[in-house]
Amino acid sequence: MQDTWSLPRVEGFSATEAVRRSVREAIVEGQIPAGAQLRESQLSDMLGTSRGTVREAIRHLVQEGIVEYRLHRGAFVRSRILADDLDVYVAREAIESWAAATLIARDEPVDFSELLSAIATMRAKGSRSARPTEETIAADLRFHHELVRLAGSPRLTRVHETLAAETRMLLRHHPPYPWRTYAADHQEIADALRRRDPRTPGLVADHLRLSARLLSGGMEGDGAPTGAARASP
Repeated sequence: MQDTWSLPRVEGFSATEAVRRSVREAIVEGQIPAGAQLRESQLSDMLGTSRGTVREAIRHLVQEGIVEYRLHRGAFVRSRILADDLDVYVAREAIESWAAATLIARDEPVDFSELLSAIATMRAKGSRSARPTEETIAADLRFHHELVRLAGSPRLTRVHETLAAETRMLLRHHPPYPWRTYAADHQEIADALRRRDPRTPGLVADHLRLSARLLSGGMEGDGAPTGAARASP
């Protein structure tokens, strides 16, 4: 069956990084569907770059876990597996809880304006929606990624970027949930960070664990507890 997706030609970044970003974004947004084959010749023509550059970019996407190689067949967009989905949350919990602990232990002031900006977007874009809009999801993930960035580890920030991309993909399969509390959950974490509450890492962990439980079908969305234990992507 002929592929129905296409990508714009790449410019600006180094060739490999530009290809990686372009293909990665198309996968995250669902433009290239799960299970689709990534053919070097096709991508090379679409993006206006060499097959060697495409091959190297795909190798990076394999390392990120978004793409997989199948023996004698080539590279394919990974299909989601529940155990893998939940493992994303395990990894995020470790990084984000560490980030929260690092920030509340700092002596110098921390600029939380980007966190608050993300919350404002959630309120504006999702307050009347039964489910989160694409803008709300993007703001949510921006909040969590900024939390990690503020902690000051470039390596963990890069790792978290990949985890956030995987989270965005699986959110399309998230079960029903009372999203009206979406912004309030994040506000509670932001407030705890600003007052350097020692319980903040635990709030972040609870925030992520419930979402993992919802994904596993372990509880009904309408029966979710209130407060910081409510789920979020």
